[in-house]
Amino acid sequence: MSLVLAADYRVPDFDRWWNRLRGDLPRLPGLGAHHVVVYRAIRDPNHVFVTIGVREREPVDALLRSPLLFAWFDSAGVTEIPPLFAGQIVEKIDLPAAPPPAVPPAPVSGVPTPVSDRAGVVVASIVSVGEIDQLRASVHHAVARITASGVRRFWIYRALDDGAEVMILQELATERQADQWIRHPDASARFMAEAGMGAHPPNFVGRLVETLEVPAAPLARD
Repeated sequence: MSLVLAADYRVPDFDRWWNRLRGDLPRLPGLGAHHVVVYRAIRDPNHVFVTIGVREREPVDALLRSPLLFAWFDSAGVTEIPPLFAGQIVEKIDLPAAPPPAVPPAPVSGVPTPVSDRAGVVVASIVSVGEIDQLRASVHHAVARITASGVRRFWIYRALDDGAEVMILQELATERQADQWIRHPDASARFMAEAGMGAHPPNFVGRLVETLEVPAAPLARD
């Protein structure tokens, strides 16, 4: 079973963090990680949302206490370890994409162009929804309305330690569509209004920077 760790946090300097992140990738095989996905907030250049794909090789609570994980944050200059979401995918809905813009956005200094021409604006929400099957059913029922609002990807992850807590990643084509969707969501997406309550972070709105493959750990020699 493949797991996903996710964290929403600020870094002191994005460009320096980005360079360190690439240098630190060889550390991550020790956690069983196979890829890292980095998103950067649109309105705060030092605000990031990072997901790490992990092969389950030990209990999650041990993984979250791993010195390797803390060292990874320390090397990035993060002084306070952010809350970590640990879960697995339970729903993937990929919807038709709108035509790409005629002129692609200019790349941010020090950051590569998004890996996919299809990459748009991502809204990430970590919330408690109560009955997850009801959420899934309401989303399927509202697919036509969700698509009409510009959403072209709707992924749901269930937390391993709390069946009512979910992480939802939605992808829209433009920042304007994302802002409109957050302000005036469909009934099936009202969970976005719950983001930022309690220990949960507010909705993250950003763009994909890059999906990084973690190099395989070297084979042990006899």
